[in-house]
Amino acid sequence: KITETVVAYLQLKIKSGVEVLQLFDSWAGVLDRDLYSQFGLPYIKTICREVSEVPVIVFSKGAWFSMRDLADIPGVAMGIDWQTSPGLARDIYGHDRVLQGNLDPSCLLGDVDVIKSKTQEMLNSFGKHHIANLGHGVYPNTPLDHVISYVDTVKAYRYSN
Repeated sequence: KITETVVAYLQLKIKSGVEVLQLFDSWAGVLDRDLYSQFGLPYIKTICREVSEVPVIVFSKGAWFSMRDLADIPGVAMGIDWQTSPGLARDIYGHDRVLQGNLDPSCLLGDVDVIKSKTQEMLNSFGKHHIANLGHGVYPNTPLDHVISYVDTVKAYRYSN
């Protein structure tokens, strides 16, 4: 019943003009594999199956143990938290799957030169088919100019051939 309600809500959002949906499961990693397989994964799979009008990004923070199960969901992008290496994510999800993430949000609390360096390192590691993002949300005490530095670094980045 809950999944039906969520899907109906998402369909309303799509009709209102939403162009991309992200299923943001911030608490996925507090469950172990068995519990997540029972209480998380089936609902995510159902929602992804029912919502096909717009691209969907699945972000299951900390659920590294279910990456192979999540990889079985067709046609969705995967959000990657900062605790998962881009290499592991690419090995499991493949080089053609769109991945999103995964700069450690605490990086934005540091020096601007480090932010630029770490951002470029992240972009190089993921390669193409990547949406630059943090590995979770921006911390409230993050200086705005550090967020701007991150965004400017992403905007200036160019993939090598």
